Amino acid sequence: MILGWNRNFALLAFAVFSVGAFFGVQLTLFNNFIVERLGIEAQELGVMEALRETPGFLNALFIAAAIHLAPPIVGGVSLMVMGLGIMAYAKLEFLMAIAPFSWTYTLIQPLGLNVDPRLIGLILFSLLWSVGFHCWVPLRAAMALTFSSTGDKGKWLGQLQSVGSIAWLLSIVFCYLTFSWLQYEGLFVIAGAATILGGTVILFASREMPALRDPRLVFRKRYGIYYVLNFLQGCRKQIFITFALFALVKVHDMSVGTAIKLAFINQVVIMLTAPYMGKLVDRFGERLMLSLSYIGLTLVFLGYAIIQYRPALYVLYCIDNAIFVGGIALTTYIHKITEGQEIRSTLSMGVTMNHFAAIAAPLIGGFLWQAFSYRWIFIGGAALALISLVVSQWVRPGSCSPSLSRT
Repeated sequence: MILGWNRNFALLAFAVFSVGAFFGVQLTLFNNFIVERLGIEAQELGVMEALRETPGFLNALFIAAAIHLAPPIVGGVSLMVMGLGIMAYAKLEFLMAIAPFSWTYTLIQPLGLNVDPRLIGLILFSLLWSVGFHCWVPLRAAMALTFSSTGDKGKWLGQLQSVGSIAWLLSIVFCYLTFSWLQYEGLFVIAGAATILGGTVILFASREMPALRDPRLVFRKRYGIYYVLNFLQGCRKQIFITFALFALVKVHDMSVGTAIKLAFINQVVIMLTAPYMGKLVDRFGERLMLSLSYIGLTLVFLGYAIIQYRPALYVLYCIDNAIFVGGIALTTYIHKITEGQEIRSTLSMGVTMNHFAAIAAPLIGGFLWQAFSYRWIFIGGAALALISLVVSQWVRPGSCSPSLSRT
């Protein structure tokens, strides 16, 4: 066994590694790709990101439809869909010239919109890989809780985060060494192939499932704080993911070479801190760690709104990505207060609540950027982090939250 892992957790770690490779390429290159190749503006980016997040809103429906299928099967297919989606980035112009993809562009022409068909293709294939990713997220969390050791699940979740960070780091190094040769298109194809391989590997994990008394979607009053915090996290996360790097490229003229270097430093920070984040949650509890993370995020957002010095903005970007303890704390919190047979559906519903906000945030952010200034996007993010800080005070330590009555 690796690091004391059992076989199933090791297979899951390989799949997580492949997803890390996917995002190491996608998030590192995407903003420079859309600005340099497609000339996308903030409002167009907001519309695209809102549409891309739509599968997250439907996440609970996807998982409910597959409730009687073993998580490794659904997870494997989800990763394969992710891989195909990003590989299509390499051939946007070609794919949009053939049916059925060309039909999408034909449908919008009567509206009188002069839209680059490559932009439509970017939206379509981003939507495709997003479907796979948003099905994968709750399945990964459910499998991690099932396959990990009892008593120190925060530690195992932190190790799993480290695996993804290492993959992300290696893919960034690969981008740096090969970009002049492979360019955006070649790297997108390789990232897709790696993700498809991860989907194939997870198919060999254990398919044993606990008996499900109630296959319906779970939405209960006693999980209310979890839902609210996921909703707020969706707003905050999507604002930063959509506009932080885009602002560095569009406003501060960050080159693709600098973007790759920044991504590398960022992942080194995450890789070094990830093993300790889960341990901190286990030791100090969810409420304290959530509170500290929201305070830090408030300062990061305010910095992005005020500071013009690029190196300082690079530091703030790394700090934001290092404060991922909130995700671990929310997962361990819901595991403590959820009945075992409801964990999978509850995690899925949490992702769905997250995306209620994630759909609206890019649209509103793009409008604020165009109508006023990019600064107002980050001021709004700071306000949301402060609201999250207040709500997190209702998280109670122990196996159950006494403030939430059982229904």
